Amino acid sequence: MKSAETDVAVVVDVLRATSVMTTAFGSGVKRIFTCCQISEAVSLAKQIENTDQGNQRPLLCGERSCKPISGFDHGNSPSEYTPARVRGQTLIMTTTNGTKAIEAASSAKQLIAASFLNLPAVVETLRGSRLVHLICSGTDGQITAEDVLLAGAIIDACTVEYRVTLEDDESRIAQGFWASCLPVSERSPWVSVKNGNEKQLSHLLAKSFGDTLGGANLKNLGFEQDLHRCAQIGTQSAVGVRSQKNPTAFELLASA
Repeated sequence: MKSAETDVAVVVDVLRATSVMTTAFGSGVKRIFTCCQISEAVSLAKQIENTDQGNQRPLLCGERSCKPISGFDHGNSPSEYTPARVRGQTLIMTTTNGTKAIEAASSAKQLIAASFLNLPAVVETLRGSRLVHLICSGTDGQITAEDVLLAGAIIDACTVEYRVTLEDDESRIAQGFWASCLPVSERSPWVSVKNGNEKQLSHLLAKSFGDTLGGANLKNLGFEQDLHRCAQIGTQSAVGVRSQKNPTAFELLASA
């Protein structure tokens, strides 16, 4: 679903930036700043620490080429963002692909971070939206299947729930790819999700991730469990929404 005049941009980086953002907000994070460059993140952390005296130091988080960044507090695995570690904290995040996609979508009126973890909540957030642009982060400038799968899932859900009009072939391809990778007895995978089959579909998703470019990179570096963590459909109700520009920051939009 795409238009030059975007009302809502939905940024997708399934493996793993937007899955981490979803997990972090679900664990009680107060705010997440996103930066494209490591130096930008470090500089912003120092600026916040100097101006917000008395508050907790912001946590530096992220990765380069899937690996944690030297000197940062956390990497880019959802397993690191537990309530005990991050509740009430401000995070500053920079990643190889996801934070660049956020920057690329900066002109949208509203910007939200989507993952399979908060898929139903994202779909509900899009209720009543007129023009929606789905931004797939990809991997090192290449299309990666796990992001296309989530884009297709969002399109499938909005087609069922809101009878949306698809304005481009990319949307139709994404929806078809999602349906072909998750064969179900119902008329679409989203209907299967609504019928309570999230666990079965999550298992199929995790297996699919293992064959994607992003998934292969993670497996080669020992992060295979993150494929399962990022494939869990609807386990979070938290949705991060951009709350300010320059520097870009996200705050919690909704949580059950």
